[in-house]
Amino acid sequence: MRSKAFLIRAFLLLALIMAGAARLSPANATDPAPLSLGFMPYLNAEHLIEKYTPLADYLSDRLDRPVRITVARNYNEHIRLTGEDQLDISFLGGSPYVVIGDRYGLKPLLVRYVFSGEPTFRSVILVDANSGYQTLADLAGKRMAFGNLNSTLSTQVPLYMLMQAGVGLADLASHEHLRNHENVILGVRFGDFDAGAVAEEVFRENNDGTIRALATSPDLSTHVFVTRTTLDPALRQAIGTALLDLGDHPRGPAILGAISPTLTGFAPVRDGDYDLHREILRDVLPVLGE
Repeated sequence: MRSKAFLIRAFLLLALIMAGAARLSPANATDPAPLSLGFMPYLNAEHLIEKYTPLADYLSDRLDRPVRITVARNYNEHIRLTGEDQLDISFLGGSPYVVIGDRYGLKPLLVRYVFSGEPTFRSVILVDANSGYQTLADLAGKRMAFGNLNSTLSTQVPLYMLMQAGVGLADLASHEHLRNHENVILGVRFGDFDAGAVAEEVFRENNDGTIRALATSPDLSTHVFVTRTTLDPALRQAIGTALLDLGDHPRGPAILGAISPTLTGFAPVRDGDYDLHREILRDVLPVLGE
């Protein structure tokens, strides 16, 4: 009997030790690896993380695995990381999407953005609110602020607009490519530049009455989310479904509003939606030396 009692106590002790070891084992031993959600720095990194953390948390809940936001140091790095399939989910403007497709092959599309019920957006060329400029032709001989060289709405589309108005880069007194859209607005507001170019959503968010829109671009297909080519198709479909469902989700308004006050959801997307971007790039890339 004494031997039997000893065996029972030994068995219980072993069970307790094994249970404790299980609790102490690393959580990621069985948990799925985090998914990366990557961005180019079209805004300051801190601002991007603040805007998109609610979306990352929502995706984590829907997919039952962590989603981590990453912000590239610059546009070229983000293009390379996306092209080399080093990001699970990647945010792209229309022009980087086209460039990556040409350079690395097309990436699987998830969704595109919907602003105020429409899957299109525009570029804005802005000036000081008290300036006397009336048309784009008035910017000949003036100082122009663009965003990053690879930016759809703060460089490539506005340059196309200027060229269509007969104002090439050589016709400007000077031009400079700044780090992001917010810096462009600050440059015009502080008088360092006579005009600048940004996305319409950024213009609206930062319009305090000291700046005004001189011209807007034609409607263009919006920002897009893509995945790496090697992502499991079932997971890709689950991510796309979660994004498409967001407009009707109870948390949707808060998540979308954190990104932009005019963002109302996401919509299905196809490669042909970016044909106008391809037409614009054919004209502006040689001028930009790309």
